[in-house]
This record gives sequence, C-alpha cells and structure tokens, in this order.
Amino acid sequence: MSYFSDVDRVATLFAKMESWQRRCINLIYHSASRGLSYNELRLTVPVGKNRELQSFLLSMCREFIIWRSFVSGSPVYCGFKNFIGNFEIEPEETVDTTKPAVGYSNLIDWHICYMLALAQKGELKINSNGTLHRRSYQLCVAALTYAAKISEKVAENEVSLIFNFLTQNVWLEQDDMLLRPSEKALEFLRKNGFRLHQDLLDWWIKVRFRGDRNHCVRLLRGLEKGKDVSDAAFLFWVMDPSYRILERNKQLAWDYLPRHLRELWLMGLVEFQMVAEKGLRKITAVQLSRTGQEWIASGVMPLPEQSISTLPNFDLITTTGTSPRVLFLLACLATVKNDETYLNFSFGKDEYLAGLKSGLCESDIEQFHSWIKPPENVSSTLNEWNSSFYGARVRTVRLLKIDDSKILAELCKFPQFMECVNESISGYGFVMNPEKERDAFNILESFGFSPFADRSAENRVPAPTDEWRKDFCITWVSVDKPDYELKDDVDEVTIQTALNATKYGSLYQKLDTFDLVKVLRYAKATGTLLAAQVKNPEKRTEKMRELVFYVHSLHFAKAPFNVEIQEHGSEERYPLMLSHIQEVKTLQKK
Repeated sequence: MSYFSDVDRVATLFAKMESWQRRCINLIYHSASRGLSYNELRLTVPVGKNRELQSFLLSMCREFIIWRSFVSGSPVYCGFKNFIGNFEIEPEETVDTTKPAVGYSNLIDWHICYMLALAQKGELKINSNGTLHRRSYQLCVAALTYAAKISEKVAENEVSLIFNFLTQNVWLEQDDMLLRPSEKALEFLRKNGFRLHQDLLDWWIKVRFRGDRNHCVRLLRGLEKGKDVSDAAFLFWVMDPSYRILERNKQLAWDYLPRHLRELWLMGLVEFQMVAEKGLRKITAVQLSRTGQEWIASGVMPLPEQSISTLPNFDLITTTGTSPRVLFLLACLATVKNDETYLNFSFGKDEYLAGLKSGLCESDIEQFHSWIKPPENVSSTLNEWNSSFYGARVRTVRLLKIDDSKILAELCKFPQFMECVNESISGYGFVMNPEKERDAFNILESFGFSPFADRSAENRVPAPTDEWRKDFCITWVSVDKPDYELKDDVDEVTIQTALNATKYGSLYQKLDTFDLVKVLRYAKATGTLLAAQVKNPEKRTEKMRELVFYVHSLHFAKAPFNVEIQEHGSEERYPLMLSHIQEVKTLQKK
C-alpha cells in the first residue's frame, strides 16, 4: 500500500507523460466523483492519439493512478482522493487581473424578484405541455437587457436557471393556465429574503455538483489568479463535456463556455475580461470575483450594499442589493426603467393600482411605504392611491355566529381568540381571519363547540418542472457515488481470512493435480512449510496421516510424478508421490 500511495512515484510518472496524457489525468482528477467516460476523454485527445488513449488509460489503472468502473457498459475513469492536487498543469501565460473585468454582481436576485412579480400580476401563462407561453417568455427575456450585452443567449440561459430554481423549490404554482407565486415563496421573502442569493447557490451546488461543495470550491480556486478562457473552459469542461475545443483558442464566445462557468458568472462568483470583435463580444480571461473569494473563505455569501432614494418626481433609485422583499414589491407597484446594479423605478397610478389589485396585503404596503421613505408630495399621493383601493373594499368574508351570549362575551375577552378574528360583531359573532381559522376552531373546542367549517382550497398545484429540467439537464455519467479513496490502514485479519479461502491458505483443501503442482512450486521457491494429509495405498486400512515438510525438488518430467521432501525436524529426504497427497495447506512461519 505504501508503494501505491507514494506521491513521489505518481509525480515522477506524471512528469514523464506527454502533454495530451497529462491533460487526460488532469481532467480526470478535476472531475472528482463524477468521473469521465472513455468517449468524453476522446474529445480532448488529438486525432492522431485516439488509438493510444485506451492503452494509456489501462496502463494508468495498472499503476493505480486512476481506476475504472463500468456504467451501463461504458467505462468511466476516476481518480484517487489521495492524489488530488498532484496533477495540476501550470498555465502557459499569466492573466493580468488588474484589467477591467465584467461581472454580474447580484443582478440575478433582482431578476428572481421580477419573475415572481410577473407571476403575482398574472402575466406568466403556460401552455398545455407545461412550457412557458411565448409572450410570457419574451417578457422575461426582454427584461434582462444587461445580460444581452454579452450575448443574446445569456438572457435565455438565465431564464432557464431562474425557472428551474423557482419550480424545483415550489416557489411557483399553477392556477388554471397561470403561474402564481406560492405562499412558500412569499413567506420566504417576508422572513428570509436576505438569504436569497445563498439559497440559490446552495440549490445550484446540490443540482450541479450533487451537493459536493468542496469540489466546486476546488475548481474555483483554480481561478483565484485568473486563467485565460481556454484553461478556464477546460477546468469546468469536466462537469459539462457537451462541446469540444478544437484548438487552443485565445477568445471564446459565450456559447462555447461550459454551462457551469456561465452560471457561475450569472451568480456573480466569476468575472470575464472581454474584447469586441466584428460586433461580437468574446471572452479572453476568467477570474474569481470578490464575492467568489469571500464565499470560498467563509462559505456564506456577503451581504451587498443597500440604498433607497425616493425622489420628488416619483422616481426611485435603489441597488440590486436591497432586500428582495422590497424589490418584489417595487416590481409589482412601479415600472423599472433599466437593468443595472443601480435600478431606476418610476411610480404611476395605473401601474401602482394594478399592483394593489394583484392581491398584495395592506400590511405589506404599509411597511413598504416606511421602507422607501418618500418625500411629502410622493407620500401623500401614494396614500391617496392606497385609500382609493383599500378605503372601500368588496371582500368575501366568513362569519362565525355564536348563539350563546354568555360564551360570546367570554370569547370577546379572550385575547388569544381575538387574535384569530378580524373583528367582532356585537350580539352576533365574529368576522373570521381566513389564515387563522384553524387556531380559532381549536380554541372553540375547549368551549364545547365543533363547528363544521369546510373551506374549498384554491385550485392550485405546483408548477410543472419537466420541461425546465430537460433544458437544464447535464449528463452525469456515474449513477452511484464511487469510493475513490485509497485505504490507509490494512486489516490483516480480513486479508488473512481472504487468503485462507485460496489454495495458498492455511486451511486444508483438496486440490486437483494442476493446482497442487502450483502450490508445490510456490513452496519450493519460497521455502514455505507445507502440511498434507497423506495416504499409503499399500495399507488400505491405515488412516491418513498428517505430514509437515519442505519441498526440495520437483520431478514432473514423466510419470509417476513425485516431489523430494524433508519432514519438519528431520534431516532425511525422500520422494513423495503426488497421488498420495489428499489435502494440503500452507503453514505460516512463526
């Protein structure tokens, strides 16, 4: 084991490899528990070396540099945990990280809030097959104008990422042919909105890396000093081997980047250095952003800068780092004019009332008013718009009638019960709070009441996820989590037990002539003491006796076959016929 786990041995082998061989081993170790299939590795090898690839991989398996398993009949190659970090390839050129780089910051947080706001206002429709309606899809893509500066495909990739996050977390529900934000999503924004970016990243690692955060961190550390785009693409190619880089490109368009690298940019963990060529922007280098560095160091996404300024002209300026709850309400109540780190909103009566009609709670609007701290003229106007909607309301309510006036009076004085109703009606009963009906009925049971209160639930189901998963899916060749770690400790008891089951074990075994000859040759070559159950055919009534001996010479040239032996504790040598040996075992030296 010490030979196979020797780091110096593997370093020497790695130094002697050709460049394409080093690249193969480097990629296999970057793939960690995912592994790379033989067909995927062929994409990275020069065409003239394809025939040599298989023999090279097998030789590395024999050297215990990599190991091979089979998934659906296809070979998959993985590395050993002991050698992680021993097969890094130094970049040929260093990247100047002082040059301006393009990042996405936390714009994706704002875009998630915007998509939820579109759903809140009933503007997201789906087709019968579960896909987003074309008009709704265009609304989502058209809003991501900052992403379109990189490539037209960026907005489409981000919409796919966002809707997979929303649907897989059941943050969207289907109401007839409309998508609506679920109560789970709204509750998260109210209580845990500051964790939105962290939850998005945790979900992404669970989906893309099967929850292996250490693997993601290890790949990201390769970008700390910056890499040219070709090296960065190869670094993450192991997780998305769906394309082939034909040569060492100095520039790559967005479409040629692995999916993981694109999504890391969308989540603000990496930045791109770019050049414009023939009207098309291309990426030249990739480096870790400041947010990515802090996440690697602490495991927690840093809280971004927050600021809100409401102007007398009914414009509002805020950052994308503002609380997602505020961003969601702004997207519902105002019109956004841009798509940058500093967002510009404009309040208008029609848009504001449309947001109120989407079903926002009055308490949320009151809190929103206090958060944005509008000037006096804006404040009075917003209050007027609020009163025009909330001042006179048509609502369907549920009344609880209590016939016993004495119990009615007691309930009116019971604070825990009064928290579960909206108001009391003198001499009649109460107007129920729909959200707290269950608690109210539990209290009524202690007063001896068990009212029948069947309420038909809203006709909502979780939003479909199948179509989004198809677009989001990346092949993961290994079904089970492999054990890619060499064992440091050797269990001698286990090894000896396994050895005893072989023909060289310390248990008596009846062997055929071919195996018996192998054991005798082994005993002669190693000087191992043998024990045999031997019979004498001339004395048929005599029981078999045990004979302990060393083997000195073999006589198998012609029949009868025999071996020259020396019994243990004796100096005499004599021949022993193979046909007389019934069973045999090896004896361990003391």
